Amino acid sequence: MTLHTRPLSPALGVEVEGLDIAVPIGADTAEVLRDLLRRHHLLLLRGPVVDEATQVRFARVFGPISHRGAWMKTRDAALVSNTAPDGVLGQGEMLFHADHTFFRRPLKALALHALEVPRTGGDTLFANCILAYRNLPDALKARLAGRISVQLFEYGGEYNTRVPLARASAAALRAAHPLVLPDPDSGAPILFAHPLTTAAISGLEDDETQALLDELAPTIADPAIGYRHVWRVGDLVVWNNLTLQHARTAFERTERRTLRRTPIAVSDAEAYDETAAA
Repeated sequence: MTLHTRPLSPALGVEVEGLDIAVPIGADTAEVLRDLLRRHHLLLLRGPVVDEATQVRFARVFGPISHRGAWMKTRDAALVSNTAPDGVLGQGEMLFHADHTFFRRPLKALALHALEVPRTGGDTLFANCILAYRNLPDALKARLAGRISVQLFEYGGEYNTRVPLARASAAALRAAHPLVLPDPDSGAPILFAHPLTTAAISGLEDDETQALLDELAPTIADPAIGYRHVWRVGDLVVWNNLTLQHARTAFERTERRTLRRTPIAVSDAEAYDETAAA
């Protein structure tokens, strides 16, 4: 199987052509795909809608399926949807974040497949947080050095509002991570401050935490280090959940939007590990 790639932006992402995921992927092709993801952080495949089993089989090329969290304990995929009866996180704008930072080991990657898309809006924005860190002034890098963040999320709560640690319920999942995290593949420093899920930063009061997040937010959201994906039905996007943050633009509540989400763990051991403490 011969694969061809097309850059999606100067900062990240390639479209992969010549791949039929309805056919089981051989070992050599799988390694090529993993290498492309390591180098480009995001892969886009355009094609027809595939069933859940096909999507899950493709996602497993990059790692085991994660079953952590309230939505994934007994299944391999969930619907991010405002129309499906069991849809989750389906409506409205969403701030930049990475998934499962509130666990000891965040997700390695995610696969998202478009089943229904609105006529306008509901785009997914991606930010290369290796470049985000690289672009920070030296003085700001020095302020981040050695600091730890508490990443927090509460299932069933308001998912698009940052919850300060002092206001979080005891049930909210949380884990501590450095604000600057080394990329497991390259060792490059990643800006690991997430405007949506950072509940506290070591050595800072909450107003100082919010002020620092506000200061970092424009660098994360800078289009020069990002890629804006305008969904088409059938699109399948796989991305590195550590090096990239993602966000969602607003769309009309009357518009239908359904994407099938498959979370990918860093290891078999982490696929079921509900430990939240770092």
